[in-house]
Amino acid sequence: MKLYKYRSLEQIEFTLDILLNERLHCAHYEKLNDPFEGLFLSVMHFDGPLNFGMNIFGLNGTVKNPQTISELPILGSARVCSLSASNSDVRLWSHYANGHTGIAIEIEVDEEKEELHGVEYVKELKELTYSLLTTPKAEEILRVKSKHWDYESEYRIITDQEFYSIGKSITGIYLGLRTPLLLRQMLLKSVGDAIPVFTTKLNEKTIEIELNKVLQPTAKSGG
Repeated sequence: MKLYKYRSLEQIEFTLDILLNERLHCAHYEKLNDPFEGLFLSVMHFDGPLNFGMNIFGLNGTVKNPQTISELPILGSARVCSLSASNSDVRLWSHYANGHTGIAIEIEVDEEKEELHGVEYVKELKELTYSLLTTPKAEEILRVKSKHWDYESEYRIITDQEFYSIGKSITGIYLGLRTPLLLRQMLLKSVGDAIPVFTTKLNEKTIEIELNKVLQPTAKSGG
């Protein structure tokens, strides 16, 4: 499966770190751009044998309360790297590639990797069971987002590590419609013939971004 990592080129050293060191940076979940990130509906049941005294406080039955992952110390080290299954949505290029001046890095990803999770888009808070014996896993919380974000077609790498190795799986670099010439040249020289580099164009009928032409084919493709 091919996924895409959108990058601004304003701090090009971070993009070159992906391309040359073949790794993705995973940000702490608190650094993500959605203020509702990590919010879920905690469902607690007070009708089991371990909770026989809870009715004294009026807590018999089921209680549902909004809660955030930050309130669960055991999950405090969770980190996320966001990717998208789409390379054509104008909004993705606008939001995550600095107004089409950045790039999208195409990565071949193994769908079976346990760290990889397709995002579930929901209309209301996800209900997760929370008790003395049961705590939601980090991926159960962080793979869920509001329906407002479904255009992103997001996949997430969820881990406790700062960097996630992607090996030799980068299969292309897509330049934004407005990527400056100097930055294009820097990328071309940096990756050599190891990774194909493509320009893009706007399809005026569908209002989507699509492949235009290859600027730098790999040596393997022979042009």
